[in-house]
Amino acid sequence: MAKKRKVKKGVIVAISIIAFFIIYGFAFWAGTYLDNKDNPKVETKGDEEIDERPLMKQLSSKKNIYMSNEVVENIKVDETYWEEVKYELTKLSQVRKSDKFTPIYTGYSDDGVRFSTDLNLFRIYTVNQEVYYKIPVSEKEQFEKVLNCSIYTSFDFVKKYKTWKSVNISYNDKNKTIHKWKYDDLAYKMSAKRIVGKIQPEKNKERSKYNFTIDIQGDNYTLKIETMGKDYVKISSDKGKVYYEVSIALYEYLRDTIFKLPTDSDDSE
Repeated sequence: MAKKRKVKKGVIVAISIIAFFIIYGFAFWAGTYLDNKDNPKVETKGDEEIDERPLMKQLSSKKNIYMSNEVVENIKVDETYWEEVKYELTKLSQVRKSDKFTPIYTGYSDDGVRFSTDLNLFRIYTVNQEVYYKIPVSEKEQFEKVLNCSIYTSFDFVKKYKTWKSVNISYNDKNKTIHKWKYDDLAYKMSAKRIVGKIQPEKNKERSKYNFTIDIQGDNYTLKIETMGKDYVKISSDKGKVYYEVSIALYEYLRDTIFKLPTDSDDSE
């Protein structure tokens, strides 16, 4: 009877390793196939498309704009005021680059187009190019006014509670001073929907049982926020004033938490 041939231990180990990788490879392929089966294929571009339009056209097409000056930084500009800024830009004429340029206002879009101005020149630039425009002397005052309103009456600016130095809230002859550890609570209740005209807010103020005034002293600025019923506020500063439609959370916070006043059916809806 013939002897059975013994299989060497090393051969068994080698076969086991090969079998393991075959099974692992098959399992990986099957898992990848099942994961991608129901997912549409996404095409990718090797390089991002470069916007070759003139920089002024690029800037004018942007919607999300942030501005800074020597006092505050990165204030999101409301669309209504950005439209006013863009209108002012149509009055500028392109000029050569100037070496005498120290910006007072700066800004940027959320995709890399930047600008700055010293109120004599207006510079637009990206990582690849830059252009300069001359601000007419006759337009300088109006241009500065629009830029200031864009910053100081922006709801994003109003909510920068870390720059607040003192806050006083009044209702009729009652006054409440808000302590610093409650600044964030007050700011959290401030939520704007849109800029509006003055007629509806003023009518709402007349109909409302309660109206409140918030006086804020900040870093080199003062603000006054007046509620006009539940749905509107007027924001005033030395740079301008504007009306906003807002969330009713601010009104309710002032009525219920700060002054603890009763809800009244005569409150404007």
